[in-house]
Amino acid sequence: MNRNRAFTLTALLLGLAFLVTPLVFVVVNSFNDSGYGAWPPPGWSLRWYERLAEQDGFGRAALRSLGIAAVAALAAVAAGTAAAVSLTRFRYPGRGLVESLLLAPLIVPKVAIGLGAFILFLQAGFYGSDGALVGLHLVLLLPFTVNIVGGALVRIPLVYEQAARDLGAGPVRAFVSATLPQLRRSLLAAYVLCFMISFDEVDATVFVVSPDQLTLPVSMYQYLQRYQDPTLAALSTILIGATFALVAVVMATAGTSAVSGLHSGRERRR
Repeated sequence: MNRNRAFTLTALLLGLAFLVTPLVFVVVNSFNDSGYGAWPPPGWSLRWYERLAEQDGFGRAALRSLGIAAVAALAAVAAGTAAAVSLTRFRYPGRGLVESLLLAPLIVPKVAIGLGAFILFLQAGFYGSDGALVGLHLVLLLPFTVNIVGGALVRIPLVYEQAARDLGAGPVRAFVSATLPQLRRSLLAAYVLCFMISFDEVDATVFVVSPDQLTLPVSMYQYLQRYQDPTLAALSTILIGATFALVAVVMATAGTSAVSGLHSGRERRR
C-alpha cells in the first residue's frame, strides 16, 4: 500500500467515524435507564420507547411529515426534471441566471428563506396550510433535483431523441420514449433524497407551521425545549433504522450510479 492510498484510507475512516459516532451515542442513550442521560448508562431499560408510544403528538406529526415529504418530493422531481431539461438541452439568453436562481437555496440561509416565506404566506392568507409547507419545501428541494437529473441528462446522448424524431415522434414523445426511461434511476434517487430532506427539514419549516399542525422535526424540537429525557433518543433510533433500511433498498434497486455529482454535471453542460 503506497503512502497516498494509506492517507486516503485513513482520512476516509476518520470521516466515517466522525459521522457515525454521534449516531452510536443516540442509539445507546435510547436504552439508558437514567432520566437525565447519565453517561455511561447506570442501567438499561426500554421505558423511553414505552414513553414514546404514549405521546400522541409524535404520531400525528410523523404522518403529517410523511405526507408533506411525499408530495413535496414528487413536485420537486417533476419541476426539477423540467428545469434540468431546459438547462441541458437548450441555449437561451439568461440561462445562467435561471440556473443561479434555481441553485440559490443551497447558499441562502434557510432561516432567511423561512422568514421570507412566513411574510409571503401570511400576507397571502396561506400561513399554516399544507400548501404553504409544500411550496416552501419545493423551493428548498429544487437544487438537488436539478443537479441529479441534470448530471444524468448530460451523459445521455441526444442521438436517441434525434432517432425518435426522425421516425416521426414529436419532441415531447421523443423525450418520454427515448430519454425518460434512461433517467429512471436518477429520478428514483432524486425522489428519495428529496423525501428525506423534506421529512427532516426544520430550520425554515418552523417559520410557516401553525402550532396545531406541527411536523415531526418541529415537534421534536419543541419537546426538547421542555424535556431532556431520552425519549427523543428512542424516536431518533427508530428514524435511523428506517433511514438505513430505505437507503439499502434504494441502493439495491438503483445502484450507486444513479446519483451524479453537481460538479461533473455542470462542467459537462458547459
